[in-house]
Amino acid sequence: MQIRELAALQFTVDEVATITGITPSKLTTGKNAQEFLAGRLEAQALVRQAIFEAAKQGSTPAQKEFMTLVDRSSADFSED
Repeated sequence: MQIRELAALQFTVDEVATITGITPSKLTTGKNAQEFLAGRLEAQALVRQAIFEAAKQGSTPAQKEFMTLVDRSSADFSED
């Protein structure tokens, strides 16, 4: 498995290092770090998409979770 795939499965840096044989320090810099972060974010995006779809279909727990995500993301746009 590649770094991105393992990160998508939410393994830690140390766990990915153990599986791949790449030192943790090489997983946290450069292209490897970008692959690791991309894998994590892609998996989160898929989960958020599923939450969004369930919320649109009327799932109350999904709607609540989606609104929590909305509240968290709106903090990114705070004014200076």
